[in-house]
Amino acid sequence: MAAKQPSSGLWPSDPKGQADVLRWLAWASAHWDAESCGMVSYEKASKAILRLGPPDPAFIARGEQNFARFAAVVDTWLRSKTWLVAERLTIADFSVGGLVPTAERMALPVREFPEIVRWYKGLAALPARQKARAANASAMAAWQPKRAS
Repeated sequence: MAAKQPSSGLWPSDPKGQADVLRWLAWASAHWDAESCGMVSYEKASKAILRLGPPDPAFIARGEQNFARFAAVVDTWLRSKTWLVAERLTIADFSVGGLVPTAERMALPVREFPEIVRWYKGLAALPARQKARAANASAMAAWQPKRAS
């Protein structure tokens, strides 16, 4: 979709930029989601919601260890960079950044990685991101069961 709107800049027009974005998208899927943030979230929250049994402490421990390892990769990469690819906002930033709030909710030590914190603040400050968060909060508030008075 980003390629269909080249004026957005979210999908680079040059092959190197495209390859870099694809690398981060694949990295986010294989490491950030499947082996760390997503793994811990699945074990701590999704399994309970879906009634799939208790969390597996071994998977949680593995996800926490992987988080530290993978967050160090992102933190080092972001030193002296505003965004992940070529100093411009791309879909890679949204893909990797999308799991930062989940990591925080799952008590993963995001705050130990100052470059991730700095970078995510920039991502979270985008007007479209703030609008989406407000819409999400409103939807969640409407979804909450009403308490009897």
